[in-house]
Amino acid sequence: MKISNNVVDELKNIRNALDDMYDKLNTTLFEKKVAVKITYKEVNPYESISENFSYIADKLKQLESSEIVGD
Repeated sequence: MKISNNVVDELKNIRNALDDMYDKLNTTLFEKKVAVKITYKEVNPYESISENFSYIADKLKQLESSEIVGD
């Protein structure tokens, strides 16, 4: 696949946005469990979307390694 320099710049911006989202989502939060006694369970929001991040990152790598054509 051939891509232009503008596309390469946009792909870098997308990768930076993904990295930023990863940093913000990869943190421990606590989910409240209400019963007779209130307890809290550790949850990590990144775990529920990690496969999506991996897929997007792999596709970005493939696109970034494509042949670059002049503008």
